Amino acid sequence: MTSATSYEQQQQKLNDSNRRLENKLKEREDEYTSYKQFYILCGTFNVNNRQPPTNANLDEWLCRAGKIPDIIAVGFQEIDTSGGAYLYDDKKKEDEWEYVVNNTIQHPAESKSRYYLINRVRLMGILLFVYVRSEHKKKCTAVSRASVPTGFMNITGNKGGVGIRFRFYETDICFLNCHFASGDGQTQRRNEDYQTIESRMVFTDGPTYSIKDYIWHTPAPSGANPTTNNGQPVTSRWWKISDHDIIFWFGDMNYRISQANEQVRKAINEVSMIPLQEKDQLKCEIKLDRVFKNYQEHTIDFIPTYKFDPGTDVYDTSEKLRTPSWTDRILYKVKRKKIHSNFNNEKQIQDETDVVKPLDYFCARTVNFSDHRPVSSLFLSSIKYLYDEKRSNSIREQLIREFDREENDAIPTIDVYPRPPEVKFVLIKYLDKSSYKMKIKNTGECQVNYTILTSSRFSAGDVKQQSVPLKPDEYFFNCLEFVPPVPSSIQAKEEQEIDVIFNVKPEYASLFTNKKQLNEILILHVENGADTFIILDITLDMGPFGLSLDQFPVTLFNRSTNTYVYDVKQIPDDGGDDYSERQENLIEMKKDPPALYLALIDCLKERELDLIDIFNADTQDNLDLIPLRNEIYNHNYKFDKYENSDLLMILIHLLQCLPEPLISTQIQKKIFNSGRTHHQLTNSSSQYLPSGNTIQSSLPLSTSHRVANVSGSIPNEMKNAVTILIEQLQPKERNLFFRLLVLFQKIWPDEQDKQKNDNSQSHRAIQNCIESLSLALLHGEVNSQQRHLFIRACLEDDRSNSNIPRSSSKTIK
Repeated sequence: MTSATSYEQQQQKLNDSNRRLENKLKEREDEYTSYKQFYILCGTFNVNNRQPPTNANLDEWLCRAGKIPDIIAVGFQEIDTSGGAYLYDDKKKEDEWEYVVNNTIQHPAESKSRYYLINRVRLMGILLFVYVRSEHKKKCTAVSRASVPTGFMNITGNKGGVGIRFRFYETDICFLNCHFASGDGQTQRRNEDYQTIESRMVFTDGPTYSIKDYIWHTPAPSGANPTTNNGQPVTSRWWKISDHDIIFWFGDMNYRISQANEQVRKAINEVSMIPLQEKDQLKCEIKLDRVFKNYQEHTIDFIPTYKFDPGTDVYDTSEKLRTPSWTDRILYKVKRKKIHSNFNNEKQIQDETDVVKPLDYFCARTVNFSDHRPVSSLFLSSIKYLYDEKRSNSIREQLIREFDREENDAIPTIDVYPRPPEVKFVLIKYLDKSSYKMKIKNTGECQVNYTILTSSRFSAGDVKQQSVPLKPDEYFFNCLEFVPPVPSSIQAKEEQEIDVIFNVKPEYASLFTNKKQLNEILILHVENGADTFIILDITLDMGPFGLSLDQFPVTLFNRSTNTYVYDVKQIPDDGGDDYSERQENLIEMKKDPPALYLALIDCLKERELDLIDIFNADTQDNLDLIPLRNEIYNHNYKFDKYENSDLLMILIHLLQCLPEPLISTQIQKKIFNSGRTHHQLTNSSSQYLPSGNTIQSSLPLSTSHRVANVSGSIPNEMKNAVTILIEQLQPKERNLFFRLLVLFQKIWPDEQDKQKNDNSQSHRAIQNCIESLSLALLHGEVNSQQRHLFIRACLEDDRSNSNIPRSSSKTIK
C-alpha cells in the first residue's frame, strides 16, 4: 500500500511538472503559432412555438452582404412548447427549422460558400445548429454536444441550455444557446439558471447515455465511441465551458428593463436607448459581477426585441402589456483578449490583434411572425491556424532548461479568510437559504487546485472517491452548496471568493429536528499543499418541519363548539369558575392528525382551488413561503390572509419532511417491490387481486424507465393496490390520508376541465402537481411511474364505483 501510494505521488508530481511546462509553452504560443482570421456569425431567435412560415425569408437575420461567414451558429428557443415535447422526442420540428436555415445560408452559385452541419442539439424547445463552410470540414475535430435543464426542480427542459464544442484548426470553440426563467421580477432565477448551466455543462468525446427517468427531459447522446486507426478505443476527454479558447453564449436570456412600462415605450418612440440600457438587468448584473464574468457584448443600437404582437411592429397590447426588453442577447468570452504574431503565411495580422472583434449586432425587424425579433452578430476571429513544430520544440527545450535551474518541488500555499477559518450560520429555519462568504488567496507561485471535503472523504492526505458514502453524522454536507462549485482552482497570486450556501432539503429535515447546534469540521484540501480545517458552526430551528406525526402535541377537539382547537391560547387558563367546564369540553383526539395539518387542510377545503393555476410555472416562480412559515413557527394557525398556493405548498413541504412517508416505506416495499415472493409477503388475502395474481406482478417494474402519462386509463390493479395500502395504514396516518384524499379529489380537474385547459402550460402544471403530490405521500421509495399511477388512482377513480374506502364521520370531523 505504501509503495503504491509513493508511486501515485511521484506520478502526480510528474504530471504537475508537465502541466507547468505546457502552461509556460502556451504562454509563448504566439512565437510558434500562425494565426488566420475567420468570420463567425451567431444568431438567436425565440419563435414562440410557431412553425416556419412557408415563405419564410431569414436573409436579413443570417446573411451579410460582402461577408461570407466561415462558421454559422443558429440558436432557437420555444420551437415546441406543447405537452408532447415532455413525452417523446419529435425530430419533425428540428428538421423543419434545419431546412429553413439551410435554404437561407446556402449559396449554390459559390461552391466555396456551401455549408456543412457539424452538429445539432435540442433540449425540448431549445435548439442549436452549428455549420461550417465545407472547405473547413476536415479541420473540425473533437466535436461534442451537451445539454443542461434548469426548469422545474432543475429537471424539466423547458428552460436550460444546450451547447456544441469542437476544435477549429487549433482553437477550441464553444457555442451555447440558452433560455432562462421568465418574469419581470425573476432576475435572481435567471442568474441561477446561468450558474447551473455554467457549472453543470460538460462535454466529452466519449460515449454518453440517456436514461429516461423522467418523460420531460431526454439529454441528447453525443455519438459513438471514438477509436484510433487500429480500432482501439480512445481515452475519453472532458471539457467544461471555461476550458475553451473562445465561447459564444446567446439565447433568450429573459433579462428585462427595470423601468416603468410607459417610460420604456416613450423612450423607444423617442429613440432614446442609452438611458434604457442603464436599466437593463443583464448589464447591471454583469457590472455587479453576478453573472457572465469576463464576457463581453457589442454595443446595442437596436430597439428592444420583446414583446411584439406577432406579425406586427407593435409592442405587446395583450392584457399583460409586457414591458419591452432586450431579452435576446449574444455574448462572447476569450481566454486571451489580444494575440501577438510575427508571421502568417496567408494574411498579415497586426502585432497586437483582438482575438474576437464584433463587426455588427442587430435585430432583423422584418422577420416578425414571432413575438420576439431575431438577433444576430458577425465576428472577426483570429484562429490558431498552424503550429511550427520545430520552433515549438526549441522553446520547449529552453523551458526545460529553465525549470532545471528552479526548485522542482513548488508547494502551493494559500491564506483563508476569515481567520481562524470558519463558516457560521445563525438560527437557520426551514426554507432559509443562507450564504456565508469566504476568501481564498493563492500566495504561491503556482496554480492551486483545491476542494472542500468532510472527514469521511479524506484520510492521511488522500482524497477518497465521491462514491464513498457520507457517515451518518455528515448528512449536513448534502445541504451545503459552494459557488463556484468545488473542486476549483486559483491562479498564482490571485484570490477567489466562495459563497457557502446552506439550505435544508426536505429529505434531511427530520435529521436536524433533534439538533439545535451543529459543530463540524470541513477540510479544505489543497492538491500537493497543506490542508486547512474549517469550523462549520450552524444553529438550527426546524420548527414543525421534520417532526413525525407522533411528535406533535396531541390534537384537542372542543365538544361545545364542535371544532378542533388549533391554538391552545384559545383556552385561557384564568382560573375562573368556568375553567373546569371548558376543560371538560376538550377531548384528546389521539388518532387524529396534528392541529397544524388540520388547520391547513380545513382552510384549503373551504376555498375554491385551481390546481392548474397553483402549479403553473409563473405561480411557482413567484412563491414566497417565508411569511407563512414564520406564522407557523409562532404557532399562529390563522391562515385566512394567505394565498391558496402558499397554503398548499407548505402542506406539501410538511409531508415531504416527514421522517417516514405517510405511506410508510415498509408498506410500499410490501406492495410495490416486484422482487418479493409469496413467502416474504404476509398471509393477508388483501395483498392478492381477484385474479389471484400478486399486486407486484401486475404493477410496472421498479426498473422501468418510463413515467406514467397524466392521461389514459389506470390499471385496476393499481386501484386495488390503493385499497390495500389504506388497510395497512396506522389510524393517525389513515385519518390524515383520508383528509388529504377528500381535499385533493374535490379540487382535482375532471376530464371536462382538462379538455377546457388543453394546452402545454396546463399539461405541465398537472405533471408538476402529480410529481409533487406523489413525492409528498410516498417520498422517493418507488420509481416515478409507480408514484404517478398511485396518485392518479387516488384522484381519478370512478367516484360512483370506487374500490377506495371513503372517509366517514368516524374518521373525519
